[in-house]
Amino acid sequence: MNWATKRKLQYLGGLFGLFLIALFIFLYPIIFQKPTCGDGKQNGDETGVDCGGSCQLMCKDKTSDPVVLWSRAFPVLDNTFNLVAFVENQNKNSGVVNMPYEFRIYDVNNRLIGRRQGSTFIPPNKQFAIFEPRMDFGQSIVKSVTFEFTGPFIWIKKEPTLNNLSLYVDQVTVGEDKKSPSLSAVIKNESIYDIPPFEVIAILYDKDHNAINASKTIKDGLSSGQTLSVYFTWPLPLSSEPVTEDVLISINPFTVSF
Repeated sequence: MNWATKRKLQYLGGLFGLFLIALFIFLYPIIFQKPTCGDGKQNGDETGVDCGGSCQLMCKDKTSDPVVLWSRAFPVLDNTFNLVAFVENQNKNSGVVNMPYEFRIYDVNNRLIGRRQGSTFIPPNKQFAIFEPRMDFGQSIVKSVTFEFTGPFIWIKKEPTLNNLSLYVDQVTVGEDKKSPSLSAVIKNESIYDIPPFEVIAILYDKDHNAINASKTIKDGLSSGQTLSVYFTWPLPLSSEPVTEDVLISINPFTVSF
């Protein structure tokens, strides 16, 4: 082998070595990539595929579906009704950012006479109400209401921080005029945080703890150390005497930083 041939072989060997180095640099992050929560594999500290461990997504076998405690249609005026479902999420440290749902309303012949769809967040470790206002049923007579969540539950890790917030409902008073029922209350924010816009839902119960009517108002927010009065009215007399009441403050836990 002469000198020129050796020179060519050395040159080709150098090029081949550079090619192997470049190929290694290109393939290394693909072959030896770090585990992520979106790579479609159970790796790292995950307890399922892309869930559990340090991932925000909860594994399905570690969560339970919310329980719908009741759903009702409450008369407003004429044949217009508010629709309410009362739900409990028993998952202590997880919630759902956005969940579609559907109310179905039936008449005295169990015929479907209406649907109302919407979406809501599901807060962690809490009972909460879902309220759909003013649905008109024309000449139909409302008998019963069903409620169900219609999408897959995508549970995200979320500590129930809002459940321990120093935000109180005080001075709850039910009006004495039975022909024009009313309820008033004062909300106190004794926490160190300013509260963003939120909903307040009032539910009245009879002596058997059956819900007899409900109403909702939306507030612009409540600064730390401030109080806010809320007032609810119903245009029709109640079907029975209210004995207890719930005044529920609904804050989206996925829109706050605390």
